[in-house]
Amino acid sequence: MVSGKARLIANEIIDLYQNHGQFEHVMQLAQVAELKGYDEDIALAALLQDIGQVAVAASGSGEAPDEFAEAGADYLREKSFSKKIVRLVESSIESKRYLAFKEPSYFEQLTAEEKDLLEKQGGKMYQEEADAFEKYPLFDDIMAVRKLDQALREERLLPSDVEHFRNSIIRHLVKVSY
Repeated sequence: MVSGKARLIANEIIDLYQNHGQFEHVMQLAQVAELKGYDEDIALAALLQDIGQVAVAASGSGEAPDEFAEAGADYLREKSFSKKIVRLVESSIESKRYLAFKEPSYFEQLTAEEKDLLEKQGGKMYQEEADAFEKYPLFDDIMAVRKLDQALREERLLPSDVEHFRNSIIRHLVKVSY
């Protein structure tokens, strides 16, 4: 992909977040990923984890909240993101279901609304699901993205550098196309 097209996609994503919510939150998640020493893929997945929600809001399609991860993955595939980034974003529900099963304290800190949504998304994983999920090749990366929310609560952050993350998106798209 040429950098001009990559820049258009990056601008579209930043605009979606700025116009339909989640902007500061995902920028901070990406910033925490970098501060914790994660690679650019993890930071990018953190930045893009809510893209399904904002893309659905922008389209007015009225998709249910339990379908946001799938909508985000579809959006990212359409924009030519790598399979790894797509999978990290797509797995956000699985990672939440896993943590709710594996870490009772994680489940207890969820709000009533979040618990209701979790139930619509399949509820806590069962032991067999968790065992299979733990064997998935991207398991550690998936869980790193999920746990950034917890890490964000512990950090004092400066305002996010939008251009830095815009350039991260562009670099990824250009790299994937070669």
